[in-house]
Amino acid sequence: MLNNDMKYSIAIYLQHYLAPSMTFVYRQIKSAETFYEPFVICSDRLENTDKFPFQRIYLKRRNFIRIKKSRPFAKIYGPHTLLSVKPKLSSSQINYFIDTLIQNKARIIHAHFGPSGIEVVRLAKELKIPLIVTFHGYDASLLLMMKKYVKNIQEVFNYAHIVTISYSMKKDLIKYGANEKKTTVIRCGIPVNQFEYIERESIKEKFSGNKFITFLQVSNFVEVKGHWYTIQAFKNFNERYENSKLILAGGGETKKNIEKLCKQLGISDKVEFPGIITEGQVFDLMKKSDVFLHHSIKLDNGIKEGLPTVVMEAMATGLPVVSTYHSAIPELITHSKDGFLVNERDVKGYTEALFDLKNCTSQIGLNARKKIQEKFNLSTEMERLFNLYNRLMEL
Repeated sequence: MLNNDMKYSIAIYLQHYLAPSMTFVYRQIKSAETFYEPFVICSDRLENTDKFPFQRIYLKRRNFIRIKKSRPFAKIYGPHTLLSVKPKLSSSQINYFIDTLIQNKARIIHAHFGPSGIEVVRLAKELKIPLIVTFHGYDASLLLMMKKYVKNIQEVFNYAHIVTISYSMKKDLIKYGANEKKTTVIRCGIPVNQFEYIERESIKEKFSGNKFITFLQVSNFVEVKGHWYTIQAFKNFNERYENSKLILAGGGETKKNIEKLCKQLGISDKVEFPGIITEGQVFDLMKKSDVFLHHSIKLDNGIKEGLPTVVMEAMATGLPVVSTYHSAIPELITHSKDGFLVNERDVKGYTEALFDLKNCTSQIGLNARKKIQEKFNLSTEMERLFNLYNRLMEL
């Protein structure tokens, strides 16, 4: 049972504070303020503080030359691998962070992402304080294909308590050396009350009345999000049901190619690109949409998704979701009960799933909302995390 009579100090360790997509990390940090005194230590860069405001951040950047030397490797394997396979703190960083941890009387360190765990495990061992490392996605997929990373992560597995955001991720990490008894599944979850359930006309009713249907995807434009397959399936759907449109919100490296593809397929007038949007705008788009799409795919280099937060948010509003049998998504969506799943890269199956929505009643949305409330609720998952904090601090 948690109480806030005495707030202990906890350190949140990150290489990078915070990428625009890391809302899930920020929500955890802010949630911790209710019961603890959290502060952030950061080893690489600081940005988006306007989107993720937080006062107690201690940044000590690494040597620029070392980053520069790492870039050719990153170009080959992707930007996520930069400072990931064999991350190492400088002696000045080590001294600074140790002093910061001592001065703030940190009782526990919680690192997000495997590479952060590799960096900070030495500090935790030296100060003899517990370490939790949460794995989120690429650090439990792409990086596990690299021998140096697998070798370096063993020290983390031996010392830290591991948190994964899904059971499939837990299974993967155990294969590579994580101790099952020291590995806990705690989902990121969402603040359910911020995403109210929306009463919508069912897709079945819209189909029968030939009414306008709006499809929505909100995500970064990167290959793993499967935009190419969404465009192909939507084109096929629109050829037979013209009273429809697709909104693709977000920004990123593949956006221009997807816009070009829409022109080539002759559907530019049917696809909208509102660009990068705020959380409030995300909810506004969800309220006005009929179906949410998220075609995650595993890449040839091993990258795959963890548990897409935006899919949870869409489900919380009662939106029917069409996604893929990918990573942890089947833990989130039960096919034909609270959403729909198709095989990765299967454009024919994807197209058929869109047409099968003609039988989709409002019960799917109600079931989706219930699933999020019961199993992916931020407040419930945070209580589980905080109980883990307390157990490791022996409170």
